[in-house]
Amino acid sequence: MPTTVPVELYRTIERANAAAKAAATATAPGAAFGVRRLTAAGLVEELWELWGDGRVLVSAEERSLLAARTASTCDAAAASGAPSVLAAFAAEHAAALADEGAVPVAELTSLQRGLVACLRSYYDELAARNLIEVDEAADLLASMVEDGRLPAMGVTVCDCLDVSGGLRHLLTALGASAEGDEALAAVSCLPEDVEPGVLIAAGAAAMPGLLLDEIGRAGRAGARSVLVVGADPAELFGVLGAPLCTSGWAVALRCTVPWRATAFGRAWECARRLEEGSPHWLEAATDFAYNPFSGIAERKARDLNGRLRKDRLLTATDAAEILAGESDSFSALALAVRAVACGESVPPRILDTLSSAVGASSSDALERAVERAAFDKLCGLLALAEGLGVSTCALTPLLADATLRVEGSSGTDGPLCEIAGAAVLDSLVPKSWDVVILADVSARTFGISESLSALDGLAETLGLPREPSALWRQRSRFAAAQRAARRRFVLGVSRRDERESELFPSFLLEEFASAQARAGADRALAAGDEELALRWGRPDPARFGLPEPLAAGARCAGEGDLPQALGAAFAPVTGCEELLRPPRGSLRSLPLLRYLQRTPEGLPVLSPSAIEQYLHCPYRWFVQSCIRPEAPDERFGPRELGNFAHEAFARFYDRLAEEGVRRVDAENIEAMVPRFEALVDELVREQPERRGGSRLAATTREERQRVAQLKRQLVHSLRLQAQMPPGYEVVFCEHPIEVADGVDFAGVRLRGRVDRVDADAERGRFVVIDYKGSSKDYASGLKEGDEPSVPHHVQGLIYAQALLRTDLGLACAGALYLGYRAQSPKELLAGAYDGAAFDPAGLSSRSSAVAMNFSAYLDAIEALVADRLAALSEGAIPVSPSAPKACEYCPAYDCPGRLA
Repeated sequence: MPTTVPVELYRTIERANAAAKAAATATAPGAAFGVRRLTAAGLVEELWELWGDGRVLVSAEERSLLAARTASTCDAAAASGAPSVLAAFAAEHAAALADEGAVPVAELTSLQRGLVACLRSYYDELAARNLIEVDEAADLLASMVEDGRLPAMGVTVCDCLDVSGGLRHLLTALGASAEGDEALAAVSCLPEDVEPGVLIAAGAAAMPGLLLDEIGRAGRAGARSVLVVGADPAELFGVLGAPLCTSGWAVALRCTVPWRATAFGRAWECARRLEEGSPHWLEAATDFAYNPFSGIAERKARDLNGRLRKDRLLTATDAAEILAGESDSFSALALAVRAVACGESVPPRILDTLSSAVGASSSDALERAVERAAFDKLCGLLALAEGLGVSTCALTPLLADATLRVEGSSGTDGPLCEIAGAAVLDSLVPKSWDVVILADVSARTFGISESLSALDGLAETLGLPREPSALWRQRSRFAAAQRAARRRFVLGVSRRDERESELFPSFLLEEFASAQARAGADRALAAGDEELALRWGRPDPARFGLPEPLAAGARCAGEGDLPQALGAAFAPVTGCEELLRPPRGSLRSLPLLRYLQRTPEGLPVLSPSAIEQYLHCPYRWFVQSCIRPEAPDERFGPRELGNFAHEAFARFYDRLAEEGVRRVDAENIEAMVPRFEALVDELVREQPERRGGSRLAATTREERQRVAQLKRQLVHSLRLQAQMPPGYEVVFCEHPIEVADGVDFAGVRLRGRVDRVDADAERGRFVVIDYKGSSKDYASGLKEGDEPSVPHHVQGLIYAQALLRTDLGLACAGALYLGYRAQSPKELLAGAYDGAAFDPAGLSSRSSAVAMNFSAYLDAIEALVADRLAALSEGAIPVSPSAPKACEYCPAYDCPGRLA
């Protein structure tokens, strides 16, 4: 017979307290007295305090810290995942693993033996500190009950409990009776007095408006309490809190937030990455600059972002020094991170500085409370580590997994709307809310995938009980939410997430719809309405296959509702003015010439490369050259490699010219190659000293290999250039054409720089040379009898025509592109050359030959280009790509005319 007060066990303490509250308000006198309502762990705690052997039950934080310490010294623990996984396993199976002789070590794999040794080390850590796991304590209490050393008691299990082996042993020894409802593990239909509802949003931005409308309808219908469960309750609270308070609701928030998701936690992680020299230090430094904890103004943060990103030779140490110079909180945080990494205690003065920074990080009371909780979490773990004699370096993985419980409220004493995370579903009691809204019934919130580790394999080998499946747990949570609703139960589904990726509804939506369809059809048949019964059997494919009656009542929001969804108060849009549709492809009110430099005569100033870009696609040219949506990052890519190649050849030929050497040919090439190699090496050494954005800054092994490869390509190209046609000498390198020179082309004033000009003074001819990585697809010759047309690559031809209008005094024999990565002689040159006056000496194919007077050809090309440029002054920037290649690197990613 029981000799103590009867006990009722519940899954969570919230459910236990709710049961006690319900009993206290029951009509039966004394219904709330004479019964203890606890969780299974709470029962063990009370019994152990009275009947235990003097050891203290380990707390969750002590367990996590000691598990992290153990994992850091055990190679096998890395296979089990984070220390939090090891801690959960150690707590779950303490009773089974406490007896070293009970584990058949000989039958285990080497990895499993390592895990067992790691777990034994953890239990030894507990014993050394006079601590014990709840599961092992429960097992010892069960033995005491079986031996008659502990009085019997009446225990009733009122929930489906997820208990460990030791707890199960104790409940069996106590003869606990089960009154838990196993039906919670299956999705069923709603009671007839609870109305179902569905909200379907085209995207994440439309869902808050639907939720606000649903809550407003519930309030007008007399509901006094609404529970909204979301994937990100803190964000929902920030969006819905103000408009709900304005409508007279009291709004509460209850959720858990990852420690590293707080501003303080993010700042800590940023400082840690910089201290460790992480490959992602740049992202960390930028994140810290914009973090409110940094105390850096937004404009200064933008400047720092640009400063950090435009110099790719900066290191994590450099970034840390820059941040320390701008933020006192970073200096303190870096010292704290360094101390923890070294296993040292953090000096109190550093913690005081961090505490002040936390207090000043936000003016919002809730945000400030969250940040204070994050800081207190760190301080508590530091104190715990000191108390347990554990090195603070064990805190790093612990902080990565830490969570904070966040609770806040705002508003009046009106009806209550609580916004919570999915964890609240484990604590719901039946008929506790007028309306329950699951705002995100997607697979990401109610998923059933399970990640397994080496510890799961060990549990299977040892025959240890497994935790309930994710499928069971999600069905249980969903059923608890159903039962918590008194009036209405609503499911929210978005078709796309915040990043516009497709979202898929959870399996629970289909199971719920099927249960409602069966129940609806049965009720319709019972009422003699066969048509309604048939409708319950017909799915609506446009609305996730919901049965027709349920789909008909669904409220939807799409792109047309976006203005209302983004409004400050989510009110319907009134008094709006319809704006003119922005015309892509022309500037209506801003003359294009405002974006361009002009001469005193009003001519637009353009470079030949800009003209070529405009001909490729006017819209791409405008976005890329006038708007310039470029990031500040210093890069290492084709442009930087090309600039290096240009400079290497220009410097080399300029030095030869100073010595009176005008040409590299077969006779001097062997003497020239070592000199060119030395020049390239000299140029490489100069790069780090140059200003960011005008250099080739290699920072990784792969990039240095690319520089070495480029050197080999340039040397090979020099050998091919030694075969250039006889008589031609290099006369200009990087030859400028300035606005003041007054060189016009096709109605615009030219400004630019010619890569190279080779001249045959004896024959009175010159050719323009433009360096490219490859000359493939650059041939723009003209067959006899064909009419000239604007080629895809026109830059060289423009330079050729421009030079004819200077005092050079020579006729043009060609405009050629020199591919410095060419492997064979025939691949070196391509473009356009006078087929009658220029012999490419086997360095170009006949597809580049022009079978007409070359001067007339250049005039014809200019006339054609002038026709195309005429619309430029009128603001015409149409989406008109000349070929798919024109769209490959276009920054206008949303352009409807993209061909590639």
